[in-house]
Amino acid sequence: MEPPSPRSSKARAPRVVAVLAGLLERAAERGDAEGEGAAAASAAFRGRALPGIPVRRYVERIYRYAGCSPACFVVAYVYLDRLARGRGADEEDGGGGEEAPVSVGIDSYTVHRLLITSVLVAAKFMDDRHYNNAYFARVGGVELSEMNALELHLLFALRFRLNVAPDTFARYCAALECHIVMADPAVPLPLLMPSPVSDDDDEAVTKEKQGAAVAAGSVVVAHSHHRRGAVVQIMTTAQ
Repeated sequence: MEPPSPRSSKARAPRVVAVLAGLLERAAERGDAEGEGAAAASAAFRGRALPGIPVRRYVERIYRYAGCSPACFVVAYVYLDRLARGRGADEEDGGGGEEAPVSVGIDSYTVHRLLITSVLVAAKFMDDRHYNNAYFARVGGVELSEMNALELHLLFALRFRLNVAPDTFARYCAALECHIVMADPAVPLPLLMPSPVSDDDDEAVTKEKQGAAVAAGSVVVAHSHHRRGAVVQIMTTAQ
């Protein structure tokens, strides 16, 4: 099967690309300030010198040349969030995962390699047509041997739990959409799991308050519609 074609230089990227770039920039700045990037778990992704390309341009470069679907950037965001929080897919869905992912710090020395590797893994998991590691290595500006090693490190750090449930995917899209609407340079926007109305919140409604339960149900439906709308907006609307 033929790999996808690179996008035209005139093609405008969907919102998810710019929002993800902004989140990663802020995460790297906080990692630099906190000095946690040198942790052992992050060593594999840590470059010897600061990359010469800003994070925003790096994300745009990946979008232009990697040819992967916009959904891959959302899934990459999920993977990076799992690493940043040491949280597994089972926990996102309300279960108690057997073993959480390794916590990996994000700073200016690790963000580029974490990004290209997470998009590579997401493309392989999500897209029927994708480029191989050699091509991604050229796009990301790393050697093929390093790209292969980074992929393995990411897979083991995630405990090979790459699945993203549809509801989790929609929640992350809604969170990204909220960052567009409510972006404020004074407010930190970490790579965190979004926290919209959850099923647990609905269960907290007691039987004695049947009327309130009905009202709460209508709120949940509204949130559900909002999430579906956010998926469409974050994927298709150009910057």
